[in-house]
Amino acid sequence: MLGKFITERAKVHTSEIRRFTKSQWGMVQSAKYMQEISNKIDMLAQRPQIGIDRSGDLGNGIRSSFVGSHTIYYRHCSDKIIVHAVLHQSMTPQPHRIE
Repeated sequence: MLGKFITERAKVHTSEIRRFTKSQWGMVQSAKYMQEISNKIDMLAQRPQIGIDRSGDLGNGIRSSFVGSHTIYYRHCSDKIIVHAVLHQSMTPQPHRIE
């Protein structure tokens, strides 16, 4: 398994997701959903090629993968994946400076 690096921006995104989910559906659902996101990031670290190649529209090496209502944007480097953003599927990634 590769290492994982979560950017500060992606950490902010996940904190916002946690807060929103908790306020809408409660602590148990929030914890469950955050675990789903964490598990997906672990899966991407094991098999980074499973994400959709977004190099053409988001920049060299950027890939995306869905989890629940969100999309994880990441890049595979030699020894790790770098998670750049975790955005709701209704959000477009370009304004959030994935690179």
